[in-house]
Amino acid sequence: INYFSYDYADPSNDEIMSMQASIIPTPWNEKSNLLMIGMKAAPIEKDEIKNNLVFLLDVSGSMNRSNCLPLVQEAFILLLEALGDDDVISIVTYASSDQVLLDGGMGYEKARISAIISDLYASGTTAGAKGIQRAYELAEKHFIEGGNNRVILATDGDFNVGISSPSDLEAFISEKKETGIYLSVLGFGYGNYKDNKLETLASKGNGNHAYIDTILEAKKALIEDINGTLFT
Repeated sequence: INYFSYDYADPSNDEIMSMQASIIPTPWNEKSNLLMIGMKAAPIEKDEIKNNLVFLLDVSGSMNRSNCLPLVQEAFILLLEALGDDDVISIVTYASSDQVLLDGGMGYEKARISAIISDLYASGTTAGAKGIQRAYELAEKHFIEGGNNRVILATDGDFNVGISSPSDLEAFISEKKETGIYLSVLGFGYGNYKDNKLETLASKGNGNHAYIDTILEAKKALIEDINGTLFT
């Protein structure tokens, strides 16, 4: 629903959202009309908000395809370049087990963090739930009051080890949401891609879900639409 750019007016005064509507004849049914209602939230000055981000990256065997882990690496290096020097960044990977590769790095360490991301490789099973738990632990450790505290998950959605029950995962993420730590989800790959699961997790975590199949989609989600990706 937010994929395209619309030229809606910003909210005025202290309003949270602006709204406008238009109605046109239905092209395929002359007996009906189409009503489109557009809403736009107040713009966010992201430079005024510090980020505490945990990159949670799936490096299991199912990500060993050109449109999976290599694209994840390109996408997160793009995101890294858009972050400020004072932002806090952690990196957790998961496959057969979870691993902390970066615990509270700073945005000015872009070369170091890019090297960590570039060195990733895919193998093993998918202990996704363990990775999620570890990522939230790091987000809590580096929590910024009044900041944007968020886990950004990149995966094909294939959780087969650990908390694999959708209801258990949703309950865990909903509980963490109440602490002010949110979850955004970036989906990669196809075949075993679990679209409905990832959308649900993002919704429960006060975040959004984007599917990325090319570097152009990565640029859209992480550069052009970065406000919508980081702040929901």
